[in-house]
Amino acid sequence: MHRIFVAALFLIGLSGCFGSGGPELGIVEGTVKLDGQPLEGATISFVPAAGGRTAEGFTDAEGHYAVEFAAGAKGALLGEHKVRITTLKEKVMSDSGRVADPGIPEKVPARFNSETELIRDVQPGQNIFDLDLQSK
Repeated sequence: MHRIFVAALFLIGLSGCFGSGGPELGIVEGTVKLDGQPLEGATISFVPAAGGRTAEGFTDAEGHYAVEFAAGAKGALLGEHKVRITTLKEKVMSDSGRVADPGIPEKVPARFNSETELIRDVQPGQNIFDLDLQSK
């Protein structure tokens, strides 16, 4: 009886390792350019039109990004998303009233972040979304 119990626990553990344990995601990556130049240090957000968790990523020096749905879960929910891109980092003040971090000003026009016009449809599998933005 003890062996059957141990075997059942082992099989339950294995099913947890191989089961999806969450919603189906599509892998999302690409590059972002602003006025033809790679946009470094930007936050890329894929906001599902149907609601649900936003997936985010960050651009590197070459403007490349890959989004994560949650820690360790790469990708975004399937379906249509609003894509928001921002470089804004708020100024941080210390308790003494001094500037602890000067922040970073927004480089990306509102039509690509707070008032985004960018829509992308995430499909199962690999999704490459290269975004070539113009500031004017």
